[in-house]
Amino acid sequence: MDRILAFGCHPDDIEFMAAGTLTLLAQQGYEIHCATITGGEMGHPTLGPQEIREVRTGEAAAAAKVLNGHYHYAGGYDLEVEFNSVYRKRAVKVIRDVDPLIVLTCPPMDYLADHEQTSLLVRNAAYIASVPHYDCDMPTTPTKRFPYIYYWNASGNTDIFGRPLPLSCAVDISSVIETKAEMLACHKSQREWLQYHNGWDEYMDNMYRQSTEDGKMIGTTYGEAFMQHRSLGHPKDNILKGILGELCVELSECAPCR
Repeated sequence: MDRILAFGCHPDDIEFMAAGTLTLLAQQGYEIHCATITGGEMGHPTLGPQEIREVRTGEAAAAAKVLNGHYHYAGGYDLEVEFNSVYRKRAVKVIRDVDPLIVLTCPPMDYLADHEQTSLLVRNAAYIASVPHYDCDMPTTPTKRFPYIYYWNASGNTDIFGRPLPLSCAVDISSVIETKAEMLACHKSQREWLQYHNGWDEYMDNMYRQSTEDGKMIGTTYGEAFMQHRSLGHPKDNILKGILGELCVELSECAPCR
């Protein structure tokens, strides 16, 4: 079966925003790969960058293993993500190593600039990974196709101006919400960090809240919403709908959205 790549910025981004959809795709037999641009080096009030990176990448690998999946760390540094040649090469290497059919990644508009830069890096990498003469400075094999790209919803469901994103579909993850929670629970280090920095008492509650809001769009208990990338080169049919059937709802055809 083919491969699915969820490519986030920090360890735990994927689990908050797309782990339910990954679970459903894994149930269909797809090979799951999870990647992060950074190691979450700033994500702890007391542990130093190198120490917390080791912890957080280990947590991300454990979360991927819940789906018998694989984890890739692209080698970036938390709060320093830039659309430059170094980060472009690292993102392209991950795309080439996995050669995914579908890529799920951060939205172009979100509360954190690192997320937005990751979105641009992954989008660009998905397009140029097939360019034979693009040199990553590391051994890689160019891909032979353009993957499908989906951006997950923004954290808190709005862009930085408080507006909803132009979402195109949502997936009913009600049947796999406990697996999503199991994957997020692997990120034990983040409960302490989010309590310290964001004032969140329970990061699991925030995941359920986000999933509940996304589910409301399609009249289900829990959901994950996405925008599909449909620009030149990339396929434009909604492959998630083709794979997941009625569990994936086009928002333009969804009565609860109108």
